[in-house]
Amino acid sequence: MITPRLESIINLITTDTIADIGTDHAYIPIRLAQDGKIKKAIACDKNKGPLEIAAQNIEHYQLSDIIETRLGDGLNPLRVNEVSDIVIAGMGGKLICNILSENIHIAKASTLILQPMNAQYELRKFLYENGFTIKKEDLSCEGFKVYNVMIVESGEDNSKYDELDFHIPPQLSEHKLFSMLKEKKKREFTKILNGQKSSARDFSAENEYYSKLLLKLDNL
Repeated sequence: MITPRLESIINLITTDTIADIGTDHAYIPIRLAQDGKIKKAIACDKNKGPLEIAAQNIEHYQLSDIIETRLGDGLNPLRVNEVSDIVIAGMGGKLICNILSENIHIAKASTLILQPMNAQYELRKFLYENGFTIKKEDLSCEGFKVYNVMIVESGEDNSKYDELDFHIPPQLSEHKLFSMLKEKKKREFTKILNGQKSSARDFSAENEYYSKLLLKLDNL
């Protein structure tokens, strides 16, 4: 089933060879192959069960000549320059950071399509500090949830960023879903501040940090 979140990922893929990391049911490569957009795909998953389901789906749609399945963790099943685009979607931002750092030579040889379910700040910070550039971002919506998807390439980003920019990128300010993203971040910052107030620990530094972010967010 192709949801709006998956559709936003599919729409950003412009090359004809991809790898889908944590492919689960292989929905993304199957859709791309059905639409004639790719010549080759490698569907990877670290868990045998989901990969077997992916293989069954691929066989059902008679796409085994285009989509190959590989068992393995992160980017380990891939070789350098084996595909043009690498999709890593539907997992936490910190996990994506770990996957990239463990095989950064493979990650830097391809364009990355990243869709973090959380910890977008940590992922953007990691990319900025490790020689990647976010070329484009998009948003999608499912129900009351808004999701970020990024096109990332190897190359130093020499832009100057405010701390808030890693939480909510300014290039999305004209996006039709930007107000939803902004409200999401406001709820996130407010929840953190409320949690700090009820704790016996001294969170004065963190309180000042998130209070400043909230103020800046209100002024966007």
